[in-house]
Amino acid sequence: MSISQHAKRILAAWNVADSESFERELEAALTSCRNTTAANLMEIEQQELLETVVERLRLIHSAQGTNPAEGRKKAASAQGLNAGFALLQHLSHRLAA
Repeated sequence: MSISQHAKRILAAWNVADSESFERELEAALTSCRNTTAANLMEIEQQELLETVVERLRLIHSAQGTNPAEGRKKAASAQGLNAGFALLQHLSHRLAA
Protein backbone atom coordinates (compact mmCIF):
# COMPACT_ATOMS: atom_id res chain seq x y z
CA MET A 1 0.00 0.00 0.00
CA SER A 2 1.31 3.46 -0.84
CA ILE A 3 2.04 6.26 1.63
CA SER A 4 -0.91 8.17 0.18
CA GLN A 5 -3.25 5.23 0.70
CA HIS A 6 -2.15 4.80 4.30
CA ALA A 7 -2.69 8.50 4.96
CA LYS A 8 -6.18 8.39 3.42
CA ARG A 9 -7.15 5.29 5.40
CA ILE A 10 -6.00 6.82 8.69
CA LEU A 11 -7.97 9.99 7.98
CA ALA A 12 -11.05 7.98 6.98
CA ALA A 13 -10.94 5.92 10.18
CA TRP A 14 -10.66 9.10 12.22
CA ASN A 15 -13.50 10.80 10.37
CA VAL A 16 -15.94 7.94 10.96
CA ALA A 17 -15.05 7.89 14.67
CA ASP A 18 -13.97 4.25 14.68
CA SER A 19 -11.31 3.93 17.37
CA GLU A 20 -10.45 0.31 16.59
CA SER A 21 -10.12 1.01 12.88
CA PHE A 22 -8.04 4.09 13.63
CA GLU A 23 -5.61 2.05 15.73
CA ARG A 24 -5.46 -0.69 13.06
CA GLU A 25 -4.67 1.85 10.35
CA LEU A 26 -1.96 3.47 12.47
CA GLU A 27 -0.41 0.06 13.11
CA ALA A 28 -0.63 -0.92 9.42
CA ALA A 29 1.09 2.30 8.39
CA LEU A 30 3.89 1.80 10.91
CA THR A 31 4.41 -1.80 9.85
CA SER A 32 4.50 -0.81 6.20
CA CYS A 33 7.00 2.01 6.80
CA ARG A 34 9.28 -0.27 8.79
CA ASN A 35 9.09 -3.24 6.41
CA THR A 36 9.07 -1.60 2.98
CA THR A 37 12.26 -0.64 1.21
CA ALA A 38 11.99 2.77 -0.41
CA ALA A 39 13.03 3.05 -4.05
CA ASN A 40 14.48 6.55 -3.81
CA LEU A 41 15.22 9.47 -1.50
CA MET A 42 11.74 10.96 -1.96
CA GLU A 43 10.09 7.72 -0.83
CA ILE A 44 12.45 7.49 2.15
CA GLU A 45 11.44 10.99 3.23
CA GLN A 46 7.74 10.22 2.75
CA GLN A 47 8.04 7.03 4.80
CA GLU A 48 9.89 8.86 7.55
CA LEU A 49 7.25 11.60 7.61
CA LEU A 50 4.38 9.10 7.77
CA GLU A 51 6.11 7.08 10.48
CA THR A 52 6.78 10.19 12.57
CA VAL A 53 3.21 11.45 12.22
CA VAL A 54 1.73 8.06 13.05
CA GLU A 55 3.92 7.62 16.12
CA ARG A 56 2.93 11.08 17.34
CA LEU A 57 -0.79 10.45 16.73
CA ARG A 58 -0.59 7.15 18.61
CA LEU A 59 1.10 8.84 21.53
CA ILE A 60 -1.43 11.68 21.69
CA HIS A 61 -4.39 9.36 21.13
CA SER A 62 -3.34 6.93 23.86
CA ALA A 63 -2.43 9.71 26.29
CA GLN A 64 -5.80 11.37 25.87
CA GLY A 65 -7.66 8.08 26.03
CA THR A 66 -10.10 9.45 23.50
CA ASN A 67 -12.03 7.74 20.82
CA PRO A 68 -12.15 9.54 17.47
CA ALA A 69 -15.60 11.07 18.12
CA GLU A 70 -14.39 12.70 21.33
CA GLY A 71 -11.00 13.43 19.81
CA ARG A 72 -12.47 15.47 16.99
CA LYS A 73 -14.01 17.80 19.56
CA LYS A 74 -10.65 18.20 21.30
CA ALA A 75 -8.62 18.45 18.09
CA ALA A 76 -9.17 22.21 17.81
CA SER A 77 -7.19 22.71 21.01
CA ALA A 78 -4.68 19.90 20.42
CA GLN A 79 -1.93 21.40 18.32
CA GLY A 80 -0.18 18.04 17.92
CA LEU A 81 -3.29 16.41 16.49
CA ASN A 82 -3.92 19.31 14.15
CA ALA A 83 -0.37 19.23 12.83
CA GLY A 84 -0.47 15.46 12.41
CA PHE A 85 -3.71 15.51 10.48
CA ALA A 86 -2.54 18.40 8.33
CA LEU A 87 0.53 16.39 7.37
CA LEU A 88 -1.59 13.31 6.63
CA GLN A 89 -3.85 15.40 4.39
CA HIS A 90 -0.77 16.74 2.61
CA LEU A 91 0.56 13.21 2.08
CA SER A 92 -2.80 11.88 0.90
CA HIS A 93 -3.35 14.67 -1.64
CA ARG A 94 0.16 15.43 -2.83
CA LEU A 95 1.21 11.84 -3.42
CA ALA A 96 -2.03 10.83 -5.09
CA ALA A 97 -1.34 13.19 -7.99
